[in-house]
Formats: sequence, structure tokens, C-alpha cells
Amino acid sequence: MSEDNQKRTVFAPQPALVSSSQVPANRVISVEIGDDEDVEWLWISLPDGTKYVSGYTVVPKTA
Repeated sequence: MSEDNQKRTVFAPQPALVSSSQVPANRVISVEIGDDEDVEWLWISLPDGTKYVSGYTVVPKTA
């Protein structure tokens, strides 16, 4: 990321919860990236159907 780039906060997508499930305590909430970057979210699917973002990768923004 170059010095003149502004940073921005990108919030993770909301989890898909089964009605009785609670949001996992260690899930990703947001990540700060540069204007020339994007985020690829890593999803986890549990046996009960709950899905949540558990990680991410910062990648260069494509045109």
C-alpha cells in the first residue's frame, strides 16, 4: 500500500445462524484496508447449519 492511500474499514458479512445458535465469540468483525485493496472472506460451516466468517485475506483490488 502506498503512503498516499487512505485506509478504510470493511465489515464482515453477518453470520447465518440456526435459530438456537449464538454468534461464535472469535469471528471476524471488520478489517482495515487500503483503497487499493479488497478482502476475501473465509467462511466456516458448522454441522448445525451455522455459517460465519472466521478469517480473511487482503488482496490487491482488481480494476
